[in-house]
Amino acid sequence: MKFVVDENVSHAVVEQLRTLGHNVIAISEKRGVGIKDSEIFTLVVREKAIFITRDDHFTNPIRFPSTRTEAIIYIRHGNLQSEEERRLIGKLVESYDLAALKGSLITLYRDGLNIRHPR
Repeated sequence: MKFVVDENVSHAVVEQLRTLGHNVIAISEKRGVGIKDSEIFTLVVREKAIFITRDDHFTNPIRFPSTRTEAIIYIRHGNLQSEEERRLIGKLVESYDLAALKGSLITLYRDGLNIRHPR
């Protein structure tokens, strides 16, 4: 699978996904910090990728419809350490057929997840 990982997500997630054999575009490696949300979303759509972020702006279905992407994975803010982010993403990737969740908004919490399927 192809992933775009936002600059606000731990690099441990990028490394984990690459180790698992996924194609990963890390925003932090692309042009550094400060890329506009609209540019990131355009990249995600163009690359037909799953987007992983901690930015709640990307949960707005009007501005950033997940239906235009393979999926948006939003890691809900909290005091998560990089290892916890890595564990949450790893569990999701291992437990779900992400291709079947195309267009969904997936919100990850420390103790669970919520999947908003496309209509």
